[in-house]
Amino acid sequence: MSDVPESPKEFFTVYLPSRFEAMKAGLAGKSSNGSMVFRVVDSGEWTLRLKNGELEVTDGMQDDVILQVTISPADFKPIFVQGAIMQEGQEIKPEQQVMAFKALTVDAERVKLVKNIAGTVAFVVEADGVQHKLGITPGAGAPKLDAPDCRLECKMNDFMDMQTGKQNPMQLAMSGKIKIVGNAQIPMALSGVFV
Repeated sequence: MSDVPESPKEFFTVYLPSRFEAMKAGLAGKSSNGSMVFRVVDSGEWTLRLKNGELEVTDGMQDDVILQVTISPADFKPIFVQGAIMQEGQEIKPEQQVMAFKALTVDAERVKLVKNIAGTVAFVVEADGVQHKLGITPGAGAPKLDAPDCRLECKMNDFMDMQTGKQNPMQLAMSGKIKIVGNAQIPMALSGVFV
């Protein structure tokens, strides 16, 4: 039995900070140049930031947001909870940071570039024949989960490998494991955050 909570609030305020402890050493003393927001539609928003190597989680969206991640309640469990369960027991090295933590460690110059990217990228992740959607919106722009500017289609295991740094998004795209539909310039611009 897993200890990954199915409640979004518990997931972001209790589980994620405890998971962060396992990779904290690689981020000692670091502070983020902005924040990252996770939004579960109609369930809440949680802002993550690094402050002197510690993960801070607060309710709501802050003004210094670098990236927003938006997901529907129906897709939260298949992507976040199942993804966390798939990663449990695996050692996460600092260089294989969970993508969210990597976004919190980018320098001020990249933060500025990312905040100026317009549009929403939706990951369409297929698991057991069902498609699940996760939207990524740079800066404080309005997320467009149902009408993204670009769709990145992939299988769940490839998505999880990308999240944990085992695979580079560019390598997955080049090998055909991620299919890009729509404006490819947005994910290309965002890739600078994650490499």
